[in-house]
Amino acid sequence: MDVDVEELRAHLAAQYGIRVEAMLTLDESVVLMRRTDGPNWVARVFPPSRPLSAVSADAEILAWLADQDYPAERCATDDPVSVMDGRAVLVTEAVRSVPLSERRAAIKDAGGLRRFGELLAILAKLPTPEGAPSRPGGAWHHMTDGAPAHELAAARTWLEEAEERAPARELGAYGSIYAELEALDDGIGLPQAFIHSDFVLANAVATPEHGIVLVDWAGSGRGPRVWALAFLLWAEASKDPRRAALAFAGYRSQLELEPEEVRRLGTIIRARPLIFDIWRLRNGSKSARDVAADILDTQALAAEIARRVAEQVRG
Repeated sequence: MDVDVEELRAHLAAQYGIRVEAMLTLDESVVLMRRTDGPNWVARVFPPSRPLSAVSADAEILAWLADQDYPAERCATDDPVSVMDGRAVLVTEAVRSVPLSERRAAIKDAGGLRRFGELLAILAKLPTPEGAPSRPGGAWHHMTDGAPAHELAAARTWLEEAEERAPARELGAYGSIYAELEALDDGIGLPQAFIHSDFVLANAVATPEHGIVLVDWAGSGRGPRVWALAFLLWAEASKDPRRAALAFAGYRSQLELEPEEVRRLGTIIRARPLIFDIWRLRNGSKSARDVAADILDTQALAAEIARRVAEQVRG
């Protein structure tokens, strides 16, 4: 979803009386506002399909995380949610970061992947109060809000839409994609906790104070705690399995998995990679045959991650 940055500048000026010197698009619908009259802000503009109540709940969660002194981005004002042309807008304080060239070293100085794993476990250990922090969460917010089951249901809808438009030569690959989607585990019945829906290094800001701050809390809420861990382990193991081992060691320093979580981990790990591929299939950037091939690679990697986790737990 494209954002008209000049429209956004005018909206924020009218809403909050701020003066913006320059704007920088950080991600789809995420804009850094460089101000001349105060600290910089980040504005997130959500699609019209995302209810205002959901974005207001995002702000409530950020306020709760601040009360818990958890290293997350903070709301920019006491009234951080507004509506621009039918789209909800959330403003947060821009987290002061090190230059991109220093990011890797700064994350290492802050404790690296081990510390990142610790932060995920610390988040899962927070007592969840009534209200927004207790809403169902964990689904990838670019697709839907809610629990992992909602994400998988949305993925099926997207897959059906892609199949309707697919050329005849691609239709044969859809059977294996549907089979894999049906085989995935949404974590129902496993221990629940407050989870970030996208807890990976892409959403971590390395600060000059040797810290790591998590951003992009849309879609967070209560869900199977192993859902968030599974995505982190896959994201790091895709680079090098040793990276996943470091993250899991940090997680285990704060929180132990239950045997059923360990047993089901491999199937849960396979979920988000397939979700991403279905998203690409729907928008035309990937073919069904490529997605079917990816499934085999993901199954092998997930099995290897699960095996290593089981070994670490036993050891």
